[in-house]
Amino acid sequence: MLVLRRRIGEEIIINENIRIVVAQTTEGGCSLAIEAPKSYRIRRAELPPFQESIIQRVASSLQVHQ
Repeated sequence: MLVLRRRIGEEIIINENIRIVVAQTTEGGCSLAIEAPKSYRIRRAELPPFQESIIQRVASSLQVHQ
């Protein structure tokens, strides 16, 4: 595991197509901004893996009907 120290506004680049920026820090943690291709699934480790059927239902419910 690589451990890096970063300050607000500093970035980490992974594979030239994923960018992680430290957006905010507090005494107890930090906020990260992550930019990655849409084909990459990004989730918090404590959440279960995405289920494709749930994603499709949510995406279809968000579509505007004409």
